[in-house]
Amino acid sequence: MTVPMRNRPWIINFGRNVRFQPEAYFKPRSEHELLTILNQVKGRKIRVIGRSHAWSRGIVSNEVLIDIRHLNAVRLEQRGADRWAIIGGGCQVKRVLHELESQAGVTLPAVGLITEQTIAGASSTGTHGSGKHSISHYLDEVRIACYDAETGNAIIRTISQGPERQAARCALGCLGVVVSVGIRTVPQYFIEDHYRRYKTLDEVLATEDEFPAQQFYLLPWLWEYYVHERRIVPQQHKRFSNLYRWYMYIVFDVAFHLVIVILARWIPFRSWIRGFFRWIAPLTVIQNWRAIGKSQDMLTMKHDLFRHVELEVFVQRQHLAAALDYMKSVYQYLDGQETAISDTLRTQLQQLGLWETLASQQGRYTHHYHVTIRRVRPDDTLLSMSSGWSAPSYALSVICFANPSQRQKFMSMADFLAHSMVALFEGRPHWGKLCPLTADEANQLYPSLVQFREICHQVDSQGHFRNEWLNQVLFAEPTCSLPLIAPKS
Repeated sequence: MTVPMRNRPWIINFGRNVRFQPEAYFKPRSEHELLTILNQVKGRKIRVIGRSHAWSRGIVSNEVLIDIRHLNAVRLEQRGADRWAIIGGGCQVKRVLHELESQAGVTLPAVGLITEQTIAGASSTGTHGSGKHSISHYLDEVRIACYDAETGNAIIRTISQGPERQAARCALGCLGVVVSVGIRTVPQYFIEDHYRRYKTLDEVLATEDEFPAQQFYLLPWLWEYYVHERRIVPQQHKRFSNLYRWYMYIVFDVAFHLVIVILARWIPFRSWIRGFFRWIAPLTVIQNWRAIGKSQDMLTMKHDLFRHVELEVFVQRQHLAAALDYMKSVYQYLDGQETAISDTLRTQLQQLGLWETLASQQGRYTHHYHVTIRRVRPDDTLLSMSSGWSAPSYALSVICFANPSQRQKFMSMADFLAHSMVALFEGRPHWGKLCPLTADEANQLYPSLVQFREICHQVDSQGHFRNEWLNQVLFAEPTCSLPLIAPKS
């Protein structure tokens, strides 16, 4: 199915920060139709869209855009001792979880915080939860529609081993259209969850072995931590668990975020924002209420109910404390506290050529949302954010709920934060979120990027499946070696 030129749609992503109009827009309903479309548009630039739940410019296409939402079948196969899920690239994660449980009482080995994305979009950008690897890591095979190197005709390739699979697991669409993925499922499991409050990061990290699936939040202006302490437990009845899930939904997913939206969009008074986090937000948390539920019920949230934009930066454990202290200092400085930036940090930022950028924003922005921190195990991929590291990393999320017309100050702060954390902590911005990386930064952060480019050139020698942003960040040759001032471990 193609949309006539006169009816070309404007594509606007979930966060309303990406907007474009492709020359041709297709919604194939089968693999055969997809191959027919690819042969029809041969020689043009092609990008793929799922549910538009990313904030980066990865989906932008001025030429051909393919919407894969109809490639959404889910089936199970027994392969030896393992039960595999074969999932259409356009299937939303929430439907995948439902189908796997209803068909066989199994689930995915990892799930992200939000389940609105398609499985192709989630894996292609390294979407993750807390305590496990990203979804990308678990892809055992990836079927992609691309062009045959010899004939030039559209074909479907199955990639199931070696460096090609490492590349295909998180490829940002650069290898072709993800038609389906194959994943070894796991039996449905149960999570015990409860909230705890801690004053220091050391206290939080001391509980990781006991609660390996935990995620935690640094509340601005209070500067203390609230932790979802989570662990896998045998199935058992826990009184009031259903009530707990309703409490989480009504109080946090809806009411808490509704207040944030009001403060961010309609009553953006600095004292009100600070007061909310210091005095009101702590009252909403019931500590030590232990509940048990199925993995997808306990590990996911619905903060996609309210439109927002997000920056997320991955840092290694050795940099975590310094990175969080740095973010606190930046927030305080932008809020008007000139002494929040130490002389040492000021000197470092001056050496990096970033000080003037921060100084120009001093006193102009008050942040209105907590920092969400999740631990992610190293991925067996070439390009996901936790790839190539020998130990778990931590993803630090910075979110803004202001209206698109009111985001300029946040966007300036996020841009500065991303570049400075690259230099100071070897931080890796999430590919699917606000991602202002340059080619020099990408080459510095990802030692396997050269190998990734080589594989892309082998599979897609003409660069059919890249856009301008990807060419600038992933495929441009570095111009210099960037200075890094990463703290010593």
